[in-house]
Amino acid sequence: MSSGNTTIELTPQFWREYVDSRSRSLGRQRKKIATGSKWDKMAKRYHSFEEDEDFRAEQEWIIQKMQRRRMLGGDIELLDVACGPGTHCFSFAKSCRRVVAVDVSEKMIEQVVEKQRRSGVENLNVICQDFYSFEPGETYDTVFVSMSPILNELESVDRLLALSRRNLALVYWAGVRENPLFERCYRLVYGHEYQWDALDITVIFNYLVALGYSPEICYLHPVWKRQDTLDNTVEHIIWHLEFYRDLKPEEKERVRRLVAGRADPDGMVTYNTRVRKGALFLDLFAGRRPESQATGQAGEKSN
Repeated sequence: MSSGNTTIELTPQFWREYVDSRSRSLGRQRKKIATGSKWDKMAKRYHSFEEDEDFRAEQEWIIQKMQRRRMLGGDIELLDVACGPGTHCFSFAKSCRRVVAVDVSEKMIEQVVEKQRRSGVENLNVICQDFYSFEPGETYDTVFVSMSPILNELESVDRLLALSRRNLALVYWAGVRENPLFERCYRLVYGHEYQWDALDITVIFNYLVALGYSPEICYLHPVWKRQDTLDNTVEHIIWHLEFYRDLKPEEKERVRRLVAGRADPDGMVTYNTRVRKGALFLDLFAGRRPESQATGQAGEKSN
């Protein structure tokens, strides 16, 4: 890659510096968003996502992609990092020899344990622990992460690679998350336009290529359709807004008044979120090249 008379080598260090500079350029004082207390507040809402037809279709799409790449199977030991309330791990347990599911949120893990009790699944080990301090003392055939903010950091990708014996499957944002209602609330509170600030999974793809791997990447373009009560919608929007700082009581009230203007006569609020998600699949031994030979560029492998 060249810029004017300057040749830029797309090395792993280039992507590490890119991610660091990108974080600085956003100028956000964003809280650490991988804490258990933050995600405890979201735990009770996940059932509404799991009931969504499009959401379930996404889950099945991911499972099919992993099966096709032999990332699931009767001889597979799988680690599900940031498992949430068990969104994927029970599907994995149906086909894998053993599944280890870990999440930082006690409330999320409580739901997994309750689902396991009801279902009688025996090949699932459930752990409540922060990924940053998670030291299992073993590796796994497949390591899976879906929609976790740990993927905002390339250091996390390094740790995930170290935990995998063979396969890595990552599902994360791919540059688009547009929710007009949330964006109006954001402008109301912060006084400027919302700028989506999650790391694009394509950057992770490029980083892995630069390390000498040959990942594949696929994309989804869903529109999430939500209908919920006024109270639940306001709570959810404020939860997102407080990624950056705690809101004052008067700011929360302003958000509530804005959202109330969207409620129907029954007090329900309907809103859509247009997103693009990427699913990255990596066989650590496929097309492996020495790091010193790898420069990497987005789009070299996709489907």
